[in-house]
Amino acid sequence: MDIRAFPIRIEKEEAGKMAEERGRFLRKIFCRGKSLSEIRLHFIECKLITYEITHKPNILDKLFARKTGNSKQKITMLADGSNSSVAWVDTMPDVVTLADVHEDQIQYSDKDEKTLVNRGRSVALKVVHRHVGGIPEIRTVLVESVFRPYWVAFFGEVADGKKVYYSPIAADGCKINKTI
Repeated sequence: MDIRAFPIRIEKEEAGKMAEERGRFLRKIFCRGKSLSEIRLHFIECKLITYEITHKPNILDKLFARKTGNSKQKITMLADGSNSSVAWVDTMPDVVTLADVHEDQIQYSDKDEKTLVNRGRSVALKVVHRHVGGIPEIRTVLVESVFRPYWVAFFGEVADGKKVYYSPIAADGCKINKTI
């Protein structure tokens, strides 16, 4: 199956090293004696949502800055389809087409598109209101589906009916910082 995805920038070996370093103290408590057993590539569906925001000048801008017209800007949000978290995209990552991805490696969005668009709109409203003030008009322009690659590192034996300990590492190299 061909999918649109972010490019893979972290190699499998590097992801294994990162997984062993991450959460070492907690893993000693919860995963006693379990070492890194397997690393798999997994793709999670995300939505790139583009909004157009229209700001009307407030009373102080009208009086002192002599602003009379509305200003418009476009922002893009990345909504994760598995847990509906939303992040502001400040630099647009490349999107490539990956050919022959196995169906078992793909996880489609659990949340419907309307929920993700509303979550993105509320985050955009918080960010814009904090920086500009006022209540802007927010309109959805474009919603694109794109897959985000993850290396999933498993600790211990992976078998049906057993509890699995794992650590996901974003294979695209992008980091999501929560500041809201």
